[in-house]
Amino acid sequence: MKSNTKWAVTVLVLAAACARSNGTAADALHAGDLLVQVAIDPDPPRAGDNVMHATVKDVNGKPVDGARVELVYDMPAMGAMPQMKGSGETKALGGGKYDVGYGLSMLGDWYVTLEIEAPGHPPAQLKFKVSPPRKGYTVESRGAGMGATREGAPQMLELSRERQQLIGVVFAKVERRPLSLSLRASGRVQVDETQVVDVVLKYDAYVEKLFVDQTGQAVRAGQPLLVLYSPELLASEQDYLVAIRSEGVPGSDQLVRAAEERLRLWGLSDAQIAELRKRGKAEPRATVRSPASGAVLEKNVVAGTRAMAGSVLYRIGNLGRIWVLADLFESDAPYLQPGQPATMTLPWASGANWKGTVQFVYPTVEEKTRAVRARLAFPNAQLSLKPGMFVGVNVEVPLGNRLAVPDNALLASGEHRYAFVKRGEGQLQATEVKVGAMAGDYDEVLAGLSEGEEVATQATFLLSSEAQLRSALPRWGRP
Repeated sequence: MKSNTKWAVTVLVLAAACARSNGTAADALHAGDLLVQVAIDPDPPRAGDNVMHATVKDVNGKPVDGARVELVYDMPAMGAMPQMKGSGETKALGGGKYDVGYGLSMLGDWYVTLEIEAPGHPPAQLKFKVSPPRKGYTVESRGAGMGATREGAPQMLELSRERQQLIGVVFAKVERRPLSLSLRASGRVQVDETQVVDVVLKYDAYVEKLFVDQTGQAVRAGQPLLVLYSPELLASEQDYLVAIRSEGVPGSDQLVRAAEERLRLWGLSDAQIAELRKRGKAEPRATVRSPASGAVLEKNVVAGTRAMAGSVLYRIGNLGRIWVLADLFESDAPYLQPGQPATMTLPWASGANWKGTVQFVYPTVEEKTRAVRARLAFPNAQLSLKPGMFVGVNVEVPLGNRLAVPDNALLASGEHRYAFVKRGEGQLQATEVKVGAMAGDYDEVLAGLSEGEEVATQATFLLSSEAQLRSALPRWGRP
């Protein structure tokens, strides 16, 4: 009886030994779409030469040959001791088996990363912790993606569905959508220069009376502005009347036309010339009328003074349309074009806005502020917009349908942007994304993501912390 019992125990021990030697699918670790069985030799590991035995199979249990298997190991810096790291040497044994030799220089916690690139399979990675002289190893992470030892390589972060729900991870699809760039800036209201006219005196005169004597006063086209007394005007009118009375004398027609043209060039209207002709008597006083409707922006004359030829008596501006000069960022210059619709708001008028257009984009950049100046035109029928007011402007630039990702899915690391892409159940890959236009809640994707992929849009800060702890964002670990 005892002999039979000993024989049964011996058989069980041998069977268990064979099972451990050959490995089973239950012992395998999932790395992407590969199954990897790992054993360390010796166990416990030692300070010195060690070997990791790896058996690589596909999901059907078929051995995978021809794979590139690399091993890197490191011990983090502690106090004054710098970080220690190195790589192993791989030997392919056939039948999906690979031996990787590596040397540990001292006892303690070492992190060992096994990277596998097999034809027809996505890159895979397994990360372990070995702590000689303690027996065995601990699996730190597993999945697709290349290791953190290569510059800019994508990484895999494993989080169970329960863990994702606990920290509040939410996913959104990368898809094409109509994007619109909103260019915002502050501006200042100015008079539309095309709506400004000057009242200029063309002969010497004395100001006898002012009908419009205040700056800012509203005037209508044809409204009397002031009365002038001018000996020069009196002499010209007399020459005109003499030429008229000389009809029939050879050359009188030419004299009439020349005198009439002189009066017209001096600013007399056809009606005033006709009245002079009807009256038949020269009048040294002349009434100057407003050439346009608007407001008096400048008044450079007072009653009783002498006005010289060429003097600007009044400057009149029509405020029914105004300009806004706005300074935008230098980066907005490629998107800003004349003719684009614009909206203007006032900081103290909540809910009110005005519609206008971009009229002109200045060809230079301000050297000190590095701003691009644009001129926008807005209607001002109610005259509620006053020159000198500060306003806010917004120019919407449609960009068309572009591949985009929610802005809150991207994490910044210096000049780089990362997103956590869903690769499988419980697997997230930290992927670098090249970003184009930043259009409100969405950013244009130029490279790094494909249409239809899902990215994490919430709890990304917690994911980034988890990724840093697991060295899944290599750029974040370097200055």
